[in-house]
Amino acid sequence: MNNPQSALEMKAPAPRRAGSLVARFRADRRGTTALEFGFVAAPFFVLMMAIMTVGLHFFTIHSLENGVTTAARKLRTGEAQKAGMTYTNFRKLVCDEAGSFIKCDGHLVVHVKSGSTFADLDPPIACLTNGNLTPTTAVGSAPVSNQSGNENATVSVTACYQWDQGTDLWQGIWNMLTVGPWSSGGAPRTQPKTIIQATTAFRTEPYK
Repeated sequence: MNNPQSALEMKAPAPRRAGSLVARFRADRRGTTALEFGFVAAPFFVLMMAIMTVGLHFFTIHSLENGVTTAARKLRTGEAQKAGMTYTNFRKLVCDEAGSFIKCDGHLVVHVKSGSTFADLDPPIACLTNGNLTPTTAVGSAPVSNQSGNENATVSVTACYQWDQGTDLWQGIWNMLTVGPWSSGGAPRTQPKTIIQATTAFRTEPYK
C-alpha cells in the first residue's frame, strides 16, 4: 500500500532560484512594442507639428505679401485714387486678396505712407509700439489718397499681422525657436504673438 505522505512529497514543486526569476524577467518581451512606441511617438508627433507650423508660417507670409502686392497695384496705377477708394475699402482689399486664411480683424493693421522721393519714406512705419500693433493714423472713411498722395508720388504699403497659433503651450515653444518680433499677447500670462510684416514701395504712375 502506497504512503499518501510520500506521494505528496514527490509532487511538491521544487523551490525556484532567484537567478531563474531574473532570467525569465529579462526574457519576457510582452509589452516591449508598446514601450518602444511610447519612446518614439512623443518626439515624432512634436516633429510633425513643428513641420506643419513652419509650413503654415510661410503660407501666412506668402498670403499677406500677395494681398499687399495686389492691393498696392490699385494705388500704383491710380485706380484707387480716381475711384475715391477709402482707407477702409483699401484695407478690405488687402484682406480679400490675401485670402480667408488672414483674419480681417484687429489682427491686421495696414499703413500707407507717401512722399515726393523715396527718402521721404524713411524711417518706415514700425509694426509694434510698446509691444502692441501700431495703430494706423488714417481715418477709415477718408480717401486713401490722403495717405498715398497723387500721381508721381513715392508710396509704401505695410501690412502688420498678429499671427495667433492657438494654444499658449505651442506658441511658447514657437517663440523659443524663433527670433520674433512678437506682440505682448494682449492679456496677462498670455504668450506673445508672432508678428508678420509685408511691405512694398513704388512710385505712382502719371495716371491723370
